[in-house]
Amino acid sequence: MKRPKKKRPMAEYLYRSCRVAGAFGKPAKLSIIDLLMKRGPLSLSEISKSIHRSKGATCQHLSILKKLDIVRYETEKKRTKYWIKYPEEVKSIIDSIEVFVTRVVEGAGAKD
Repeated sequence: MKRPKKKRPMAEYLYRSCRVAGAFGKPAKLSIIDLLMKRGPLSLSEISKSIHRSKGATCQHLSILKKLDIVRYETEKKRTKYWIKYPEEVKSIIDSIEVFVTRVVEGAGAKD
């Protein structure tokens, strides 16, 4: 039986980078990230109401964001609160996306 090959560190880094970048490319996940950045720790109900998604769908998105270490959570007295794990880094990513999109939109009419 062959042993599975271990991922090289660079391959793992690229894989994880793509997964994290992908989270910022999904409207529902980006809505959750943006909401938590603006309002701080919130419950599942508060998040799902704010982004106009079912609790089930919101829970699935939060689960992925937790696996990617973008979101943290804490349960206290049967109530779970979610927040951004690294707010400064996430803010930097969001700011960079906004600058890039603005530049692309403003330059859409310009010829290269």
